[in-house]
Parts: sequence; structure tokens; C-alpha cells
Amino acid sequence: MLLGFLDKLFKKKLEGKTVEEWYGLAVGETDPEKKIEYFDKVLALKPDFAGAWNLRGLEFVVLKQYEEAITSFDKALEIRPNYPEAKYNKEDAETELRKIGAAERPVGEEKKGTSETHGEQEEEIKVEGTES
Repeated sequence: MLLGFLDKLFKKKLEGKTVEEWYGLAVGETDPEKKIEYFDKVLALKPDFAGAWNLRGLEFVVLKQYEEAITSFDKALEIRPNYPEAKYNKEDAETELRKIGAAERPVGEEKKGTSETHGEQEEEIKVEGTES
């Protein structure tokens, strides 16, 4: 009886597939949008799977959807606060998002009143402002 209960618990299925099967499909897929779809199925079955949240975030980075990526990395870090890959991936996505923000600002308009930017981005903004 107990064995049957445990088997059901660990073999929950969504659309006829287990977590392991959806995960296998996700990592074997090459299309980022399909990968995200498969990781969503994994997470529907096992929402506390930090590794799947991290990999889902990486696929959003591939698609240049950095805000969605950061949301996924945050979820991974909520589950595993000391998850180094998720921390690094989140930092990279935040950097890309800042670069986009800097590129979209009119030339000469610098970020006012914040100290969020890293030295490299501040230097890029100053260089852009002096070139025009």
C-alpha cells in the first residue's frame, strides 16, 4: 500500500508524461520557445525545482526577454538562495537589460539620481555623450 502511494507521488503526470520525461524533452529540444513550454510542464509538476527555473530563465535570455529571465532566476534563488549559476545568470540578464536601457536613452541623457549602474556602463554613457 505505501509503495503504491509513493509511486503515485513520485510519478505524477501531466499530459501523460512525468517530470523526468518533460525535463528530458526540454533539455533535448533546440527551439527556445518549446524548451520554455516543456520547462513550464516540469514546473507545473514540480514547482520547487530550482534547476528547471534556472534553465527556463536561460531560454528567455536566448530570446532576449530579460525581464522574464530575471523572474525565473529570482524564483530559482527563492528556492535555493545560494544557487551560484542562477545568481550569475540573473546578473548577466540584468546587465543586458541595463545595456538596452542605455541604448534607448537619447544621446547625452544620463541616468540621474541612481547609483545602480556599474562603472563600465557609466563609462559607455559618458563616451556616447562626448562623441556627439
